[in-house]
Amino acid sequence: MALWFAEQASPAHRLEWKVRRVLFDQASPYQHIQVLETEAFGPSLVLDGIMQTTQGDEFIYHEMLTWVPLSVHPHPRRVLIIGGGDGGTCREVVRWPQVEQVVMVEIDRQVVEAATRFLPAHVTGLRDPRVEIRYEDGRAFLAQAPAASFDLVLVDSTDPEGGPGQVLYTDAFRADILRVLDADGIYVQQTGAPFYNPEVVQEVSADVAVRFPVAGVYWTTVPTYPGGLFTFTAGSKGPDLRRPQHPVPAGARWYTPRVHEAAFALPPLLADLVPAAVRERQA
Repeated sequence: MALWFAEQASPAHRLEWKVRRVLFDQASPYQHIQVLETEAFGPSLVLDGIMQTTQGDEFIYHEMLTWVPLSVHPHPRRVLIIGGGDGGTCREVVRWPQVEQVVMVEIDRQVVEAATRFLPAHVTGLRDPRVEIRYEDGRAFLAQAPAASFDLVLVDSTDPEGGPGQVLYTDAFRADILRVLDADGIYVQQTGAPFYNPEVVQEVSADVAVRFPVAGVYWTTVPTYPGGLFTFTAGSKGPDLRRPQHPVPAGARWYTPRVHEAAFALPPLLADLVPAAVRERQA
């Protein structure tokens, strides 16, 4: 009998993956962690019953989360990653030679350990000498970080509906992000699938538009996320988020400068969710 993993995207829709075997299944102090070997996408990380990342398509999410801000910041030397325990965000950041320091703050050590065992292609960047991993609460770390101490803040967390990622979607959290960014600082956070959780991109983009001189929402497609359509919200203290400035490292599988620029062209479905100031700037 075939084994299937099902994720309930909404009361009327669920996604299913055929599973060859369960590689890891354990509860941490923070969440239920599973690694499943899926037939279509290979080893896949599941947290609290929600698919987080798969070997087959993770490069889309991780390149778009990281390469967009890295390509527009004039000197992206100091990077803070909140979350990112599967390692994919860190891997993409250290591919950029301009980066001198990466601090990854992940609350759940067991996520990193599971990814290291079963998702080795994700975690190659964690061994880079520029990387410091801190196992602590990202919200608390940010509240104590010195002002202007980072060029980029990348929030790679679980969704805000319960779990350890919930505190990373508050106005107070973004106020601390603004404080720790340097004069040209940029922040990016995943804001989910608009077909299923439109309120996330709506609420985050509204707050970012008030706090940051430059705000933007961009999108991509990730096959394993509900609906395929997936969003990111960004805030900048100065740089134009839509205009890549640096040569792109070799080896990208999704990102190009033209893909970057196109990602800020919002379909009406998304444009209707974001503040008018953001919508008009990206028109």
